Amino acid sequence: MKSKAKDLTDEELHQIVEKAKAKDNRALGRLCEHFYSKIYRFIYYRVNSIEDAEDLTSEVCLRVVKSLPEQKGLFYAWIFRIASNLITDYYCRRAVRSNVAINEDLVEEMADEKRTTTELLEQQELRQAIKHLTEEQQQVIVLKFIEGYETDEIADMVGKSAGAVRAIQFRALTALRNIFASDMPIRKDKTV
Repeated sequence: MKSKAKDLTDEELHQIVEKAKAKDNRALGRLCEHFYSKIYRFIYYRVNSIEDAEDLTSEVCLRVVKSLPEQKGLFYAWIFRIASNLITDYYCRRAVRSNVAINEDLVEEMADEKRTTTELLEQQELRQAIKHLTEEQQQVIVLKFIEGYETDEIADMVGKSAGAVRAIQFRALTALRNIFASDMPIRKDKTV
């Protein structure tokens, strides 16, 4: 069960997790390094700012370090569940989602990666369109198309059957198609 987004086999990941549980600091560092960018992208597409995404990603790492000895089951499912819970908490604390504007940090980050203005605007429009989906749909779309996980892996992460994940994905893609096909202004933060 190895997806395009992973650079470790399941066995390698299992070995690193076991070493980290045994208080091997190098293994713990490698584990955090391996998942940091994946968790950051997962969070970034679901929150309002780069700073919030960075803060939440760091919080995921802290929670992983604190509760790793008690971790059971599939590690990647467990870590994405932690991230999902933090995103839920993030929105509960704010009670209202705010509209995301392209900010200087985002422009600077994209320029560093040599992305064109068109790509930047497309990414921003995608982020805004994703915010119109349900929480469940957002999670499946980001895990599938941003992170590159397979349907079975996503099913493990979200605690649903593969068939349910495919149904959620289909509804989400249909909603996104309708958002982009309509004249609906996606910069407004309403839920579909």
